[in-house]
Formats: sequence, structure tokens, C-alpha cells
Amino acid sequence: KETDEMHAEMIRRVNSAVGDEDIVYFLGDLSFAGSSLTKWFAHSIRGKIYAISGNHDKLRDLRNLGRFEDVHEYGTEIGVKDEDSLESRGSQGYQKIVMSHYPILSWNKSHYGAWHLHGHCHGGLVKTMPEYYKRKVMDVGCNMIDYAPISYGQVKAIMDKKEISRVDGHH
Repeated sequence: KETDEMHAEMIRRVNSAVGDEDIVYFLGDLSFAGSSLTKWFAHSIRGKIYAISGNHDKLRDLRNLGRFEDVHEYGTEIGVKDEDSLESRGSQGYQKIVMSHYPILSWNKSHYGAWHLHGHCHGGLVKTMPEYYKRKVMDVGCNMIDYAPISYGQVKAIMDKKEISRVDGHH
């Protein structure tokens, strides 16, 4: 009963923040609870959802749900129209965001201000590797964002306070 209430609350939180036409990226581990619950959850939440498979997901199962706009195995890169982007001159006014289930130490265009969003760690690395999170990287696992989607604007406000990554020797 408590588990059912928790799942219903998660759906309520998603649907209170997301409209039917909103684009949502889900960064993995949707299938942890099993296939019938996964199907119910995926078809209960709103938005145009793009999924990245996590270690508890089977790529085939996510694709077979018929719910997602696309399903990526390891991650994806997107550009969000934003004239204020730190890298807007080099990216025609788009903010590059590299998303994966797992954290990446050196991601594409990190040295130009690209962001990296990941799940998987449940906040564990935030505590054990605080230097990593001074960079433009964020653990967006559900327990880190109060079990509700966060908007581009919310992520941007956090990333604006962080440093551009210069750890990999690229310029």
C-alpha cells in the first residue's frame, strides 16, 4: 500500500510539472520495479518523453513500451535554444547538454561550457567527489530533485554558478 501511494505521488509530481507537449528526458532505471509497473508508470506520466536506458532497464523492453519518442542506450546530446548560453557564439545560440545514465568525467564540449546531466548515483558522488560537481555537471536522479522533473531554467540557474570544465587538456 505505501509503495502504491509512493508511485501515485511520483506520477502526481511529474504531471503537475509537465504538460502533454513538454519535452522530458528520463535518464534511466525506469524498469527497476518490473514490467507491469513500468508500463503503468510510463503510460501515466505526461510529456513527450525521451528515455536513456539505465542499468536496471532492458533497451528492448523500453522500446517495446511504445511510449517514448526515442530510447537511447548510453546517452544523448541535445542543444537547447538559449541566446544567453556561455557557448552561444560557437553553437548558434544553443546550450549543449550531454545526458547519460552514468556520470562522465570528460564530456563533449565541456571546456566550452556544455553541461552534463546524469542519474545512477543517488547523490553518492556529490558527497564523495564534491570537486566534480563544481563543474557544469548535475546528478538529476529522482531523489536529488525531490522526485519531480526540473525545468531547463532550474538547471540553468544551478549551472550558471558552476565552473567550465578544464580537466581533460582540451581547448
